[in-house]
Amino acid sequence: MLAKRTDDLLALAALTACAVLCVTFRYLPMVDLPQHYAMVSILLHRTDPAWGFAQRYTTDFLHRPYATVYWLGEALGWAMPLGVAMRIVVAVCTVAPFAGTHALLAATGRSRRWLLATVPFAFGALWHWGFLNFLLGTGMLLSGLALVVTASRRCSRGRLAALFALSVALLFTHLHGLVMLLLLSPAFAWGWGDESMDWRGIARVLAPLAPSAAASALLELPTWASTHGTWQEMNPGAVERVARFPEFLDAGLPQPWPVVWLGAFAAVAAAAVLARGQMRRPSRTFVALALAFGAQIVLYFVLPLSTSTVAFISARHALLIVLFALPLLPTVEGRLSILFRAAGVAIAVAGLVVCARHLACFDREARDFDDVLASMRPDRRVAALVFARSGACMGPKALPYQHFHAYYQAFHGGDLDRSLASRWNIPIRYRDDYVRYAVRDAIEWAPQLFSTEDARHFDYVLVRGPRRTPPELGLHELAHSGAWTLFESGTAAESR
Repeated sequence: MLAKRTDDLLALAALTACAVLCVTFRYLPMVDLPQHYAMVSILLHRTDPAWGFAQRYTTDFLHRPYATVYWLGEALGWAMPLGVAMRIVVAVCTVAPFAGTHALLAATGRSRRWLLATVPFAFGALWHWGFLNFLLGTGMLLSGLALVVTASRRCSRGRLAALFALSVALLFTHLHGLVMLLLLSPAFAWGWGDESMDWRGIARVLAPLAPSAAASALLELPTWASTHGTWQEMNPGAVERVARFPEFLDAGLPQPWPVVWLGAFAAVAAAAVLARGQMRRPSRTFVALALAFGAQIVLYFVLPLSTSTVAFISARHALLIVLFALPLLPTVEGRLSILFRAAGVAIAVAGLVVCARHLACFDREARDFDDVLASMRPDRRVAALVFARSGACMGPKALPYQHFHAYYQAFHGGDLDRSLASRWNIPIRYRDDYVRYAVRDAIEWAPQLFSTEDARHFDYVLVRGPRRTPPELGLHELAHSGAWTLFESGTAAESR
């Protein structure tokens, strides 16, 4: 009992440290985070004419219910500054997958010490891409499976009600988590039900999931089917998927850290399996856990990496492979348990220190944006030409500056050349009667293609990289700070 409490306290301390890092720094190296700021700001200021949101945006929470993150940010935003509110939101989403894994480990009676070796992945690829909805949904998925386990052992109205409420929340968070919960729950109900539980008992446990399953089919799937995207479709072979596995876990950090953290976790997991000794006959619970783990491996190798409408699909299962491996690791007792606990603590502390150094470095570097942001007037149309996407503090594939100009919209209103409001699954939408100039998608990755015709539709052009722009664009420099240069278009200057 003392060992379990120690492991729980250590896991709690590690997750608390992750959350503290998220709220400590003003700027975090997450690709989509500035856009999430902007979406929450639209909800907070949608009726304020000074921000210009009312004539541009509307909401559709029914058919595009990826709203939990934004609702949480909006609720906090009424009580505190937007920057503080969003850092809390990021902290919640960051620890959610690992808190959900802890709940599953506790419900299944597995050792929680293995969670410590996964702490470096809290700031991994999914985090650096800014997939807040997915991270929160993954935490809900794992917590939902924990509820299925406890309800299968002892069914009660309270547990069934909790499972229903969580599934509804998951419906409004991320479809992937809900689908995975629906697919894996039967195996978990079978695995943890007693020998007398028949299909009726399993159906009773899973009944609270039925309304969310029906709602997702009626609301989300038609929207999904009607989407038309422009992203490059990618379906790499098995060899490339194996080679890129560390990248999909921890691509935000430069080499060799992704390989180091995966190697450290693999070493601890392999040592734990070897320390188990003689293998026993697999139980139903072990079979259920093995099915869930195997499903993640299959999906990682079978699903496309990207389609025209969704990016990094199979890559998301890299983290799930690691998390679903934890309940399969044996409970090691005696002196070896102390050694494994120490190894987990060492990995967690080292990972937090390395991540903290990179986050602090990025925050210092990104503060150059403050002076440029302060020079911009509210409610203007802004385009960004990001030639230097990564910076000196993060790995080249993190691209944290790609959507950085969305901080302008978050704190000053107006409109952007690229916005999550144009994505098919985001509940904040452009109004049908709002005439918006659509910038070509190619410009995001090839900013040199920005033309005179593009420039005349914007008041400001933010450039990160070269300070000069072609004179034919008719841009006038207003401010310069670090790698950022703010230009004002000739059309905007004439209208002042």
